Amino acid sequence: MKKTIVLIFVILLTAIGFYVFNKMGGFNEVHLEVVEGMKINLVGKNFKGIPQDEKLTKAFQEIESIKNNNPGAALYTIYYSEPAGKLDTMEVFVGLDSKWIPDTAGFETISFSNENAIVATITAHRFVMPSPLKIKNKIIVFAKENSLPEPVVFIDQIVGLDEVKVIGIKNTK
Repeated sequence: MKKTIVLIFVILLTAIGFYVFNKMGGFNEVHLEVVEGMKINLVGKNFKGIPQDEKLTKAFQEIESIKNNNPGAALYTIYYSEPAGKLDTMEVFVGLDSKWIPDTAGFETISFSNENAIVATITAHRFVMPSPLKIKNKIIVFAKENSLPEPVVFIDQIVGLDEVKVIGIKNTK
């Protein structure tokens, strides 16, 4: 009798877990598409150092502040090197589309122009989104399957709390 109750309880918890995971978008497919002639002009801050460095936090806060004052703006990040641990060196660019920061004094500008960019759109709660490595791998496989150049730069565009676009391009700048 106790085994039956425990089994029913486990099945119920599992069903609730799957339901919540599904409602948060955990089973949503990653939408991949080729965008021709994509041009990206970004203005922002570049950071190189360890993840705990206060300069990284300040760079994100400064760009977030500008983003929050401009409805419709999306945050962009480019991780040139991601840290494996808390004390590993990382390099990241954080910025906005150039139209949101017309005065570029004190900021860096980065431009990309590519014949074919691969854009992955992910719509799910951040707790159930696939990892960045899985998305990069999906983009690379998609490129190979469609005889496209393999992307070497991956630009994250944070559209909203539940939507992220990852843009894979071949150009390095």
